[in-house]
Amino acid sequence: MAFGTTIYEPAWATEDQDRTPYHYAMLRLAEPMLILAVFLVPYITWRIVPSYLFTVSDALFCIAAVLLLAGRGVAICPLGEWWIVWLSGIALMLLGFFVGSIVNGDPLRWIIVAGQYGFAFAVLPSLLLRERRESLIGFATALVMGVTVMELFGTIVYYGTNASYAQAQRISFEFITGTHRLGAFMADANWNAAMIAMTLPFVLYLARIGRLNWVFTFAALGALCSGLLLSGSFSGFTSTALGALIFLLLDWGKRSAGTLVIILSLASAAISTGVALPTAFQNRVANALEQGDINQAGTFTGRMELIHEAWNMVGDTSLIGLGVDQFRVVSVSKAPVHNMYLLVWAEGGLASLVGWLLILFVPLGVAMRRFAFDRSAAALVVAVLVPFIVFSNASPHMYSRSWVVPLILAIGIAITRPGPTKPVAAASME
Repeated sequence: MAFGTTIYEPAWATEDQDRTPYHYAMLRLAEPMLILAVFLVPYITWRIVPSYLFTVSDALFCIAAVLLLAGRGVAICPLGEWWIVWLSGIALMLLGFFVGSIVNGDPLRWIIVAGQYGFAFAVLPSLLLRERRESLIGFATALVMGVTVMELFGTIVYYGTNASYAQAQRISFEFITGTHRLGAFMADANWNAAMIAMTLPFVLYLARIGRLNWVFTFAALGALCSGLLLSGSFSGFTSTALGALIFLLLDWGKRSAGTLVIILSLASAAISTGVALPTAFQNRVANALEQGDINQAGTFTGRMELIHEAWNMVGDTSLIGLGVDQFRVVSVSKAPVHNMYLLVWAEGGLASLVGWLLILFVPLGVAMRRFAFDRSAAALVVAVLVPFIVFSNASPHMYSRSWVVPLILAIGIAITRPGPTKPVAAASME
Protein backbone atom coordinates (compact mmCIF):
# COMPACT_ATOMS: atom_id res chain seq x y z
CA MET A 1 0.00 0.00 0.00
CA ALA A 2 1.05 3.60 -0.50
CA PHE A 3 3.07 5.11 2.32
CA GLY A 4 0.89 6.63 5.03
CA THR A 5 -2.49 5.82 3.42
CA THR A 6 -3.66 3.12 5.83
CA ILE A 7 -5.38 3.68 9.12
CA TYR A 8 -2.73 2.24 11.33
CA GLU A 9 -3.29 0.17 14.42
CA PRO A 10 -0.11 -0.12 16.51
CA ALA A 11 1.72 -3.45 16.30
CA TRP A 12 2.28 -5.24 19.56
CA ALA A 13 5.01 -7.51 20.89
CA THR A 14 2.60 -10.43 21.12
CA GLU A 15 -0.84 -10.94 19.58
CA ASP A 16 -3.89 -11.08 21.86
CA GLN A 17 -4.32 -14.85 21.53
CA ASP A 18 -0.85 -15.40 23.02
CA ARG A 19 -1.63 -13.57 26.25
CA THR A 20 -2.59 -15.40 29.44
CA PRO A 21 -4.76 -14.07 32.29
CA TYR A 22 -1.50 -12.98 33.98
CA HIS A 23 -0.64 -10.82 30.98
CA TYR A 24 -4.06 -9.20 30.97
CA ALA A 25 -3.79 -8.51 34.71
CA MET A 26 -0.50 -6.68 34.10
CA LEU A 27 -2.09 -4.64 31.32
CA ARG A 28 -5.00 -3.69 33.54
CA LEU A 29 -2.56 -2.48 36.21
CA ALA A 30 -0.59 -0.49 33.65
CA GLU A 31 -3.58 1.48 32.39
CA PRO A 32 -4.24 3.58 35.54
CA MET A 33 -0.50 4.16 35.89
CA LEU A 34 -0.41 5.62 32.39
CA ILE A 35 -3.50 7.75 33.01
CA LEU A 36 -2.02 9.18 36.20
CA ALA A 37 1.34 9.72 34.48
CA VAL A 38 -0.34 11.72 31.72
CA PHE A 39 -2.38 13.67 34.28
CA LEU A 40 0.86 14.67 36.03
CA VAL A 41 2.84 15.52 32.88
CA PRO A 42 2.62 19.30 33.49
CA TYR A 43 3.77 18.98 37.12
CA ILE A 44 7.45 19.37 36.28
CA THR A 45 8.50 20.57 39.73
CA TRP A 46 7.26 17.30 41.25
CA ARG A 47 10.66 15.64 40.80
CA ILE A 48 12.16 12.55 42.40
CA VAL A 49 15.49 14.38 42.68
CA PRO A 50 15.06 18.17 42.46
CA SER A 51 18.17 18.80 40.38
CA TYR A 52 17.29 16.22 37.68
CA LEU A 53 14.46 16.25 35.15
CA PHE A 54 12.92 13.00 36.33
CA THR A 55 9.46 13.72 37.63
CA VAL A 56 6.77 11.75 39.43
CA SER A 57 5.10 11.43 36.04
CA ASP A 58 8.29 9.93 34.58
CA ALA A 59 8.49 7.44 37.45
CA LEU A 60 4.89 6.35 36.77
CA PHE A 61 5.72 5.94 33.09
CA CYS A 62 8.61 3.67 34.09
CA ILE A 63 6.38 1.58 36.35
CA ALA A 64 3.84 1.32 33.53
CA ALA A 65 6.64 0.24 31.17
CA VAL A 66 7.56 -2.66 33.47
CA LEU A 67 3.90 -3.72 33.71
CA LEU A 68 3.41 -3.47 29.96
CA LEU A 69 6.53 -5.53 29.34
CA ALA A 70 5.23 -8.15 31.76
CA GLY A 71 1.87 -8.10 29.99
CA ARG A 72 3.39 -8.20 26.51
CA GLY A 73 1.77 -4.87 25.73
CA VAL A 74 4.60 -2.65 24.55
CA ALA A 75 4.11 -1.49 20.98
CA ILE A 76 6.90 -2.56 18.65
CA CYS A 77 5.92 -0.14 15.90
CA PRO A 78 3.66 2.45 17.56
CA LEU A 79 3.51 4.93 14.66
CA GLY A 80 3.11 2.33 11.97
CA GLU A 81 4.65 3.30 8.64
CA TRP A 82 5.75 6.59 10.14
CA TRP A 83 7.81 4.90 12.88
CA ILE A 84 10.89 4.43 10.71
CA VAL A 85 10.88 8.13 9.79
CA TRP A 86 10.40 9.15 13.44
CA LEU A 87 13.19 6.87 14.68
CA SER A 88 15.48 7.92 11.84
CA GLY A 89 15.03 11.53 12.89
CA ILE A 90 15.85 10.75 16.52
CA ALA A 91 18.88 8.64 15.55
CA LEU A 92 20.24 11.26 13.15
CA MET A 93 19.81 14.06 15.68
CA LEU A 94 21.52 12.11 18.47
CA LEU A 95 24.28 10.96 16.11
CA GLY A 96 25.12 14.58 15.29
CA PHE A 97 25.17 15.41 19.00
CA PHE A 98 27.38 12.38 19.65
CA VAL A 99 30.00 13.28 17.05
CA GLY A 100 30.13 16.89 18.25
CA SER A 101 30.39 15.81 21.88
CA ILE A 102 33.21 13.35 21.15
CA VAL A 103 35.21 15.85 19.10
CA ASN A 104 34.53 19.12 20.91
CA GLY A 105 32.35 18.60 23.94
CA ASP A 106 31.54 16.40 26.90
CA PRO A 107 30.47 12.77 26.15
CA LEU A 108 28.86 12.50 29.59
CA ARG A 109 26.47 15.33 28.74
CA TRP A 110 25.59 13.51 25.52
CA ILE A 111 24.61 10.41 27.50
CA ILE A 112 22.26 12.46 29.69
CA VAL A 113 20.64 14.35 26.80
CA ALA A 114 20.41 11.21 24.63
CA GLY A 115 18.65 9.46 27.50
CA GLN A 116 16.16 12.30 27.84
CA TYR A 117 15.37 12.39 24.11
CA GLY A 118 15.27 8.61 23.88
CA PHE A 119 12.81 8.35 26.76
CA ALA A 120 10.59 11.17 25.48
CA PHE A 121 10.53 10.38 21.76
CA ALA A 122 11.20 6.63 21.54
CA VAL A 123 9.94 5.03 24.76
CA LEU A 124 6.78 7.05 25.41
CA PRO A 125 5.15 6.36 22.02
CA SER A 126 5.57 2.62 22.67
CA LEU A 127 3.82 3.02 26.03
CA LEU A 128 1.05 5.46 25.15
CA LEU A 129 -0.10 4.46 21.67
CA ARG A 130 -2.74 1.78 21.95
CA GLU A 131 -4.64 -0.48 19.57
CA ARG A 132 -7.86 1.48 19.98
CA ARG A 133 -8.55 5.18 19.96
CA GLU A 134 -10.71 4.86 23.08
CA SER A 135 -7.63 4.45 25.27
CA LEU A 136 -6.01 7.49 23.68
CA ILE A 137 -9.16 9.52 24.30
CA GLY A 138 -8.84 8.53 27.96
CA PHE A 139 -5.23 9.75 28.02
CA ALA A 140 -6.24 13.00 26.30
CA THR A 141 -8.97 13.54 28.89
CA ALA A 142 -6.42 12.94 31.68
CA LEU A 143 -4.10 15.53 30.11
CA VAL A 144 -6.90 18.10 29.93
CA MET A 145 -7.90 17.42 33.53
CA GLY A 146 -4.32 17.63 34.78
CA VAL A 147 -3.64 20.99 33.13
CA THR A 148 -7.06 22.39 34.04
CA VAL A 149 -6.63 21.51 37.71
CA MET A 150 -3.14 23.04 37.71
CA GLU A 151 -4.31 26.30 36.14
CA LEU A 152 -7.35 26.53 38.41
CA PHE A 153 -5.18 25.99 41.47
CA GLY A 154 -2.63 28.46 40.11
CA THR A 155 -5.30 31.12 39.62
CA ILE A 156 -6.57 30.64 43.18
CA VAL A 157 -3.04 30.89 44.59
CA TYR A 158 -2.23 33.91 42.40
CA TYR A 159 -5.15 35.97 43.64
CA GLY A 160 -5.17 34.46 47.11
CA THR A 161 -1.59 35.57 47.73
CA ASN A 162 -1.91 38.77 45.70
CA ALA A 163 0.72 37.39 43.31
CA SER A 164 3.28 37.13 46.11
CA TYR A 165 6.52 35.53 44.94
CA ALA A 166 7.64 34.74 48.50
CA GLN A 167 4.39 33.06 49.55
CA ALA A 168 4.13 31.05 46.33
CA GLN A 169 7.67 29.71 46.82
CA ARG A 170 6.30 27.70 49.74
CA ILE A 171 4.16 25.78 47.27
CA SER A 172 6.68 25.19 44.51
CA PHE A 173 9.77 26.66 42.90
CA GLU A 174 8.84 29.65 40.67
CA PHE A 175 5.14 28.94 41.11
CA ILE A 176 4.78 32.70 40.75
CA THR A 177 7.83 34.36 39.25
CA GLY A 178 9.60 37.44 40.54
CA THR A 179 7.85 39.46 37.82
CA HIS A 180 4.44 38.25 39.10
CA ARG A 181 3.79 35.77 36.31
CA LEU A 182 2.16 32.40 36.87
CA GLY A 183 4.58 29.54 36.33
CA ALA A 184 2.43 27.06 38.29
CA PHE A 185 4.02 23.61 38.62
CA MET A 186 5.84 24.12 35.31
CA ALA A 187 8.41 26.33 37.12
CA ASP A 188 8.41 28.79 34.21
CA ALA A 189 5.69 31.14 32.97
CA ASN A 190 6.51 30.58 29.28
CA TRP A 191 6.48 26.81 29.75
CA ASN A 192 3.17 27.11 31.54
CA ALA A 193 1.75 29.04 28.60
CA ALA A 194 3.13 26.42 26.19
CA MET A 195 1.38 23.67 28.13
CA ILE A 196 -1.88 25.59 27.85
CA ALA A 197 -1.37 26.20 24.13
CA MET A 198 -0.91 22.48 23.42
CA THR A 199 -3.75 21.38 25.72
CA LEU A 200 -6.50 23.73 24.58
CA PRO A 201 -6.92 21.96 21.18
CA PHE A 202 -7.64 18.74 23.09
CA VAL A 203 -10.49 20.50 24.92
CA LEU A 204 -11.97 21.57 21.58
CA TYR A 205 -11.48 18.09 20.12
CA LEU A 206 -13.04 16.26 23.06
CA ALA A 207 -16.00 18.64 22.93
CA ARG A 208 -16.24 18.10 19.17
CA ILE A 209 -16.55 14.31 19.52
CA GLY A 210 -18.98 14.61 22.43
CA ARG A 211 -16.67 13.47 25.22
CA LEU A 212 -16.97 16.76 27.12
CA ASN A 213 -20.25 18.53 27.75
CA TRP A 214 -20.55 22.27 27.25
CA VAL A 215 -20.36 23.04 30.97
CA PHE A 216 -17.03 21.29 31.47
CA THR A 217 -15.75 22.51 28.11
CA PHE A 218 -16.16 26.18 28.96
CA ALA A 219 -15.08 25.62 32.55
CA ALA A 220 -11.85 24.08 31.24
CA LEU A 221 -11.43 26.85 28.67
CA GLY A 222 -11.97 29.43 31.40
CA ALA A 223 -9.31 27.89 33.66
CA LEU A 224 -6.83 27.59 30.78
CA CYS A 225 -7.43 31.15 29.61
CA SER A 226 -7.02 32.44 33.16
CA GLY A 227 -3.68 30.66 33.48
CA LEU A 228 -2.66 31.97 30.07
CA LEU A 229 -3.37 35.60 31.00
CA LEU A 230 -1.57 35.25 34.32
CA SER A 231 1.47 33.72 32.62
CA GLY A 232 2.00 36.93 30.64
CA SER A 233 3.60 35.07 27.73
CA PHE A 234 3.50 36.64 24.28
CA SER A 235 4.52 33.37 22.57
CA GLY A 236 1.98 31.49 24.66
CA PHE A 237 -0.87 33.87 23.85
CA THR A 238 -0.21 33.95 20.10
CA SER A 239 0.35 30.20 19.79
CA THR A 240 -2.79 29.42 21.83
CA ALA A 241 -4.86 31.72 19.62
CA LEU A 242 -3.33 30.19 16.48
CA GLY A 243 -3.89 26.64 17.67
CA ALA A 244 -7.54 27.24 18.58
CA LEU A 245 -8.24 29.09 15.34
CA ILE A 246 -6.54 26.41 13.23
CA PHE A 247 -8.53 23.64 14.88
CA LEU A 248 -11.87 25.41 14.44
CA LEU A 249 -11.16 26.33 10.81
CA LEU A 250 -9.84 22.92 9.75
CA ASP A 251 -12.70 21.15 11.51
CA TRP A 252 -15.27 23.64 10.30
CA GLY A 253 -18.90 22.72 10.92
CA LYS A 254 -21.88 23.82 12.98
CA ARG A 255 -20.28 22.85 16.28
CA SER A 256 -16.96 24.54 15.46
CA ALA A 257 -18.71 27.64 14.15
CA GLY A 258 -20.83 27.83 17.30
CA THR A 259 -17.77 27.44 19.51
CA LEU A 260 -15.91 30.17 17.63
CA VAL A 261 -18.88 32.56 17.87
CA ILE A 262 -19.21 31.97 21.62
CA ILE A 263 -15.47 32.47 22.23
CA LEU A 264 -15.39 35.68 20.18
CA SER A 265 -18.56 36.95 21.87
CA LEU A 266 -17.15 36.35 25.35
CA ALA A 267 -13.84 37.99 24.42
CA SER A 268 -15.62 41.01 22.92
CA ALA A 269 -17.83 41.35 25.98
CA ALA A 270 -14.80 41.25 28.27
CA ILE A 271 -13.02 43.93 26.24
CA SER A 272 -16.07 46.19 25.91
CA THR A 273 -16.82 46.07 29.64
CA GLY A 274 -13.27 47.07 30.46
CA VAL A 275 -12.27 43.97 32.41
CA ALA A 276 -8.88 44.64 33.98
CA LEU A 277 -6.11 42.51 32.55
CA PRO A 278 -3.36 41.09 34.79
CA THR A 279 -0.42 43.50 34.97
CA ALA A 280 2.06 40.99 33.54
CA PHE A 281 -0.18 40.34 30.54
CA GLN A 282 -0.80 44.05 29.99
CA ASN A 283 2.90 44.91 30.11
CA ARG A 284 4.29 41.95 28.16
CA VAL A 285 1.53 41.06 25.70
CA ALA A 286 -1.25 43.64 25.38
CA ASN A 287 1.09 46.60 24.95
CA ALA A 288 3.08 44.78 22.27
CA LEU A 289 -0.12 43.92 20.40
CA GLU A 290 -1.63 47.40 20.74
CA GLN A 291 1.52 49.19 19.56
CA GLY A 292 2.64 46.56 17.07
CA ASP A 293 6.09 46.49 18.67
CA ILE A 294 7.31 42.96 19.38
CA ASN A 295 10.36 44.36 21.19
CA GLN A 296 8.03 45.00 24.13
CA ALA A 297 7.19 41.30 24.34
CA GLY A 298 9.22 40.32 27.39
CA THR A 299 12.73 39.03 26.69
CA PHE A 300 12.42 39.11 22.90
CA THR A 301 15.39 41.43 22.46
CA GLY A 302 17.71 39.26 24.56
CA ARG A 303 16.65 36.09 22.72
CA MET A 304 17.29 37.74 19.37
CA GLU A 305 20.85 38.59 20.40
CA LEU A 306 21.49 34.91 21.13
CA ILE A 307 19.86 33.93 17.82
CA HIS A 308 22.10 36.33 15.90
CA GLU A 309 25.14 34.93 17.71
CA ALA A 310 24.11 31.36 16.88
CA TRP A 311 23.42 32.25 13.24
CA ASN A 312 26.93 33.65 12.88
CA MET A 313 28.30 30.48 14.44
CA VAL A 314 26.50 27.69 12.51
CA GLY A 315 28.56 28.24 9.37
CA ASP A 316 31.47 26.65 11.24
CA THR A 317 29.44 23.80 12.80
CA SER A 318 27.63 22.34 9.80
CA LEU A 319 29.78 19.21 9.63
CA ILE A 320 30.76 18.72 13.28
CA GLY A 321 28.87 20.53 16.00
CA LEU A 322 30.06 21.99 19.25
CA GLY A 323 28.68 19.10 21.27
CA VAL A 324 25.78 18.92 23.69
CA ASP A 325 25.41 21.97 25.97
CA GLN A 326 28.56 23.60 24.55
CA PHE A 327 26.85 26.62 23.00
CA ARG A 328 26.45 28.18 26.43
CA VAL A 329 30.18 27.62 27.03
CA VAL A 330 31.33 29.52 23.94
CA SER A 331 28.51 32.08 23.93
CA VAL A 332 29.29 35.64 24.94
CA SER A 333 26.14 35.59 27.07
CA LYS A 334 26.98 32.17 28.57
CA ALA A 335 23.45 30.98 27.83
CA PRO A 336 21.88 28.48 25.39
CA VAL A 337 20.24 29.94 22.32
CA HIS A 338 16.46 29.82 22.73
CA ASN A 339 15.84 28.39 19.29
CA MET A 340 15.77 24.62 18.88
CA TYR A 341 16.76 24.69 15.21
CA LEU A 342 19.85 26.84 15.68
CA LEU A 343 20.75 25.00 18.88
CA VAL A 344 20.79 21.55 17.26
CA TRP A 345 22.61 22.98 14.23
CA ALA A 346 25.28 24.59 16.41
CA GLU A 347 25.71 21.66 18.79
CA GLY A 348 25.10 18.72 16.42
CA GLY A 349 25.70 20.06 12.93
CA LEU A 350 23.44 19.64 9.92
CA ALA A 351 22.89 15.95 10.77
CA SER A 352 21.10 16.91 13.99
CA LEU A 353 19.12 19.65 12.26
CA VAL A 354 17.92 17.26 9.52
CA GLY A 355 17.01 14.72 12.22
CA TRP A 356 14.91 17.26 14.10
CA LEU A 357 13.13 18.29 10.89
CA LEU A 358 12.34 14.63 10.15
CA ILE A 359 10.68 14.33 13.54
CA LEU A 360 8.53 17.39 12.79
CA PHE A 361 7.63 16.00 9.37
CA VAL A 362 5.82 13.01 10.91
CA PRO A 363 2.89 14.85 12.57
CA LEU A 364 2.52 17.08 9.52
CA GLY A 365 2.48 14.06 7.20
CA VAL A 366 -0.02 12.23 9.41
CA ALA A 367 -2.34 15.24 9.43
CA MET A 368 -2.19 15.64 5.66
CA ARG A 369 -2.97 11.95 5.09
CA ARG A 370 -5.81 11.86 7.61
CA PHE A 371 -7.55 15.10 6.67
CA ALA A 372 -9.75 13.51 3.99
CA PHE A 373 -10.96 10.75 6.34
CA ASP A 374 -11.07 12.33 9.80
CA ARG A 375 -10.90 16.12 9.76
CA SER A 376 -11.26 16.47 13.53
CA ALA A 377 -8.26 14.25 14.26
CA ALA A 378 -6.17 15.90 11.53
CA ALA A 379 -7.12 19.34 12.86
CA LEU A 380 -6.06 18.25 16.35
CA VAL A 381 -2.60 17.21 15.14
CA VAL A 382 -2.01 20.53 13.35
CA ALA A 383 -3.42 22.58 16.24
CA VAL A 384 -1.01 20.89 18.67
CA LEU A 385 1.92 20.94 16.24
CA VAL A 386 1.72 24.72 15.65
CA PRO A 387 2.35 25.70 19.31
CA PHE A 388 5.05 23.02 19.46
CA ILE A 389 6.81 24.63 16.48
CA VAL A 390 6.27 28.16 17.84
CA PHE A 391 7.91 27.28 21.14
CA SER A 392 10.70 25.32 19.49
CA ASN A 393 11.61 28.69 17.94
CA ALA A 394 11.79 30.20 21.41
CA SER A 395 13.19 27.38 23.55
CA PRO A 396 16.34 25.26 23.86
CA HIS A 397 16.06 21.46 24.06
CA MET A 398 12.54 20.01 23.67
CA TYR A 399 12.80 16.71 25.55
CA SER A 400 10.58 17.69 28.49
CA ARG A 401 7.56 15.38 28.53
CA SER A 402 5.28 18.43 28.72
CA TRP A 403 6.30 19.17 25.10
CA VAL A 404 6.22 15.61 23.79
CA VAL A 405 3.19 13.89 25.34
CA PRO A 406 0.54 16.19 23.79
CA LEU A 407 2.15 15.75 20.37
CA ILE A 408 2.31 11.96 20.72
CA LEU A 409 -1.31 11.73 21.84
CA ALA A 410 -2.50 13.91 18.96
CA ILE A 411 -0.61 11.77 16.42
CA GLY A 412 -1.90 8.59 18.05
CA ILE A 413 -5.51 9.73 17.86
CA ALA A 414 -5.07 10.50 14.17
CA ILE A 415 -3.55 7.14 13.20
CA THR A 416 -6.04 4.89 15.02
CA ARG A 417 -9.65 4.07 14.25
CA PRO A 418 -12.35 6.11 15.98
CA GLY A 419 -14.37 3.02 16.90
CA PRO A 420 -13.91 -0.70 17.59
CA THR A 421 -11.00 -2.09 15.62
CA LYS A 422 -10.20 -5.24 13.74
CA PRO A 423 -7.02 -7.22 14.31
CA VAL A 424 -3.88 -5.49 13.12
CA ALA A 425 -3.48 -7.82 10.16
CA ALA A 426 -6.94 -6.88 8.91
CA ALA A 427 -6.36 -3.13 8.96
CA SER A 428 -7.39 -1.56 5.69
CA MET A 429 -8.37 1.64 3.97
CA GLU A 430 -11.61 3.20 5.16
